[in-house]
Amino acid sequence: ITNFVEKIMTNVNENSRPNLNILKQYIKDLSYENPLSLDLIQSQQNLNNVSVNMNALFHPYKKDTFGVSLKIVCHLSLEKNNVFHLELDYSGLFKIMNIEIYNQDDLTSEAVRLLFPFARSIIAQITLNGGSLPIFLDNIDFGTLQKSPS
Repeated sequence: ITNFVEKIMTNVNENSRPNLNILKQYIKDLSYENPLSLDLIQSQQNLNNVSVNMNALFHPYKKDTFGVSLKIVCHLSLEKNNVFHLELDYSGLFKIMNIEIYNQDDLTSEAVRLLFPFARSIIAQITLNGGSLPIFLDNIDFGTLQKSPS
């Protein structure tokens, strides 16, 4: 029975994703343009055409330290008019805690999962305080996203 309990405890303690410690997170770059007034935005009926693009870039540093930059671009045009354009480059520096051999895609996905709520909040605040409609990005399961080939 001791071996059985040890095996269960080992399985419970195994982590399917890397354990990362956020050493630093920061806004690397932020640009927001809102050329149209709130009256024009509110008068439009079709506001579901906000385009959102996200990219993540892995930056290796030391053996157990790396950075990830999460770039999010939100844009809305109506009838050939730019309503707003937002670009956020949000970065983090991470320390790998529980593995020595790692997959770069797994580390990137886990880092983005940790950074995204902060970037999401920044985008909501900037668009709300910037005079346009607030953009509330949906939560994303970064583990299910397909990786683009390098």
